[in-house]
Amino acid sequence: MQVPKTLHEFYAQFPDDEACWKALRAVRWPEGFVCPRCEHRESWTLRTRRLEQCRRCRYQVSPTAGTSFHKTRVPLRTWFLAIFFVGRHKKGISALQLQRDTGLGSYQTAWTMLHKIRSALGHRPAFRLTGLVEADEAYLGGAVSGGLRGRGAANKTIVAGAVERRERATGSVRLAVVPRASTAELGPFVRGVIDANDATVRTDGWRAYDHLGEQGVDHEPTIQGDPTRAAQLLPSIHNVFSHLKTWLRGTFHGVSQKHLDRYLLEFTYRFDHREREGELFFYVLRRALQGAPLSYSRLTAEVTG
Repeated sequence: MQVPKTLHEFYAQFPDDEACWKALRAVRWPEGFVCPRCEHRESWTLRTRRLEQCRRCRYQVSPTAGTSFHKTRVPLRTWFLAIFFVGRHKKGISALQLQRDTGLGSYQTAWTMLHKIRSALGHRPAFRLTGLVEADEAYLGGAVSGGLRGRGAANKTIVAGAVERRERATGSVRLAVVPRASTAELGPFVRGVIDANDATVRTDGWRAYDHLGEQGVDHEPTIQGDPTRAAQLLPSIHNVFSHLKTWLRGTFHGVSQKHLDRYLLEFTYRFDHREREGELFFYVLRRALQGAPLSYSRLTAEVTG
């Protein structure tokens, strides 16, 4: 599929909903239709209802069924435009801006669409970090006058992070909200995102990381002493945290802890695919088709972090 690079190309390629439906079908079934019930590979297209009907068992299925677009009442072209903005805007797009740019009737609709897209951008568990990996935590939230900083700060959201440190560049990154900077939280996070057979984890001297070595991880703790040396000892992960904080403040003016995990998914996905920025529309569209249905009520009922 041709990937639009500009709005002009987008509107030329997707002039109406029909063009979007054709593109969606091609992305969902790149090697031809496959019936979800009997796996037969031939179908009739019911154009007036935008359904595929299996020629063997006559099961009818929509290209949007069971995806992030499941039962949507928003025009598919508006969805495509939202995905275009997510993929092409280096800093992403807020729900308020999406509502304004697309003419959506409510902020709630725009917010829900973007969170459905973000939810589909989680990293594949099979792809783990390798090589030299820096791990640390960041503390997000408004400043509290007279309060402690860093690990002693109150009313902060803790984000655990790990990133591959390369000789000339930074590799992939993993981020997650954790309830506390403890061994019970940071240890499982680090072990869950690395390939223990092919990774060396470098951390500061925080005691919560002490047990990594006992659990089969090649661990290099470094006592930083002066807190100002943290960025010098772990430059890659501190650079990631700096970009994350700038992105959250600049694009969204801060986000709630309850929904932060999904923003981290978008940030991580964009970071890991930064060398393929021009193709992100296609990749995000494909992920949205692989994403599970997610209603507004479920999004707002979730307890995260």
